[in-house]
Amino acid sequence: MDTVKGRPVAQHYKSVKTQLQAPDNTILEQNLANLLDHAVKSVPFYQDYAPDIKQFPLLDKNLIKSRFDSFYSSRFDKQQLIKVITSGSTGTPFQVFHDKNKKNRNYADTLYFSELSGYSMGNILVYMKIWAKQRMAQPWVYRLQNTLPIDVLQLSEQKLAQLTELIENKPGQYSVLGYVSALEEWCRYLDRVGKSKINANVSSIITMSEALNSYTSEAMERIFGVPVYSRYSNLENGIIAQQIPGSNRKFLVNTASYYLEIVHLESDKPVEPGERGRIVVTDLFNYAFPMIRYDTGDIGALERDNAGNWYLTSVEGRKLDQLFDTKGKLVSSYIMYRNMWQYTNIRQYQIIQEAKGRYCMKISVAGTFDREAQLKSEFLEYLGADADFRIEYVDEIPLLNSGKRRKVVNLMLQNPH
Repeated sequence: MDTVKGRPVAQHYKSVKTQLQAPDNTILEQNLANLLDHAVKSVPFYQDYAPDIKQFPLLDKNLIKSRFDSFYSSRFDKQQLIKVITSGSTGTPFQVFHDKNKKNRNYADTLYFSELSGYSMGNILVYMKIWAKQRMAQPWVYRLQNTLPIDVLQLSEQKLAQLTELIENKPGQYSVLGYVSALEEWCRYLDRVGKSKINANVSSIITMSEALNSYTSEAMERIFGVPVYSRYSNLENGIIAQQIPGSNRKFLVNTASYYLEIVHLESDKPVEPGERGRIVVTDLFNYAFPMIRYDTGDIGALERDNAGNWYLTSVEGRKLDQLFDTKGKLVSSYIMYRNMWQYTNIRQYQIIQEAKGRYCMKISVAGTFDREAQLKSEFLEYLGADADFRIEYVDEIPLLNSGKRRKVVNLMLQNPH
């Protein structure tokens, strides 16, 4: 089909591959200059700005929503654009529009980064995310695309057993793409039933939308026999960065399609190289609805290697998903995962910071749990020995509208007063 249409995806794929295999900063700068020139000439929101990236304001979802109609380019017919709707990490609906060229660029990005992780065209894709029935295609479409849609909202033990049996017994080469929370639940189920390794032909595993924790990474590799790579992406833009073989868990930034900045947590000033801050993205190929200096709400650090490639050395969730210890110091959300691998009978978990020094950890367990004191002492080590830390048993940790399950909730930041 791509050949019939003039090979637009193939041309984008070649461009992405060339730029990322032999980084050329002049190409990145030219792509950025072309976008900024287009934006100031055809997009009402940007018409009063000079085509200099540092002069443009930072955007967030609320600003885009409040000025939505001013982000369209006058050079495109709105009726021909592709609507992209995301619920966001907090479950709040947000929509943008892509033109056909942007859609083709995303196809090329997806193919290239998937191949870096071990995917081959034609693999059966086990795709674990939220699948809204009213937005799904007919079943024959997924069969044609070799896609096995798995709805995380219906991820019962029975469904996990059926999925395991299917990939063990149905011939074919499989690739897995899914939310970390769903893959973690699959691993915990397999560990509970004593399947430390399954006999399936899996060639690649990519996680998305949530931070990849050490338990899920190690368990998936042990069970399926292939390394696991984390992808940093969103629906409103596309694949921003991804871990790849040899990157030592750093995320290769997709400089072929995006321009990244890191700014301070409390201001819009740039941070020093390697310093953590807010991740700000400029989408170089969405000309219909330009998103320039878009604050993703995520936190990371950026560095460059000797070959000219840019890497995110870390990617963490939104500031609202961060924890603070009893002294008010920011604690990495990765403490949530450091020791949880050993508690295999905990099905789901979530820690809530209710106020300064006060925390509630909700856990859903299979059977009985007799290691509460150990779990509590481990978190006191990170949060402070004087922390008010309690454990609450629940049947289920609710999913967000997006189908993800938040591991960290900071009510202190959401309700500072």
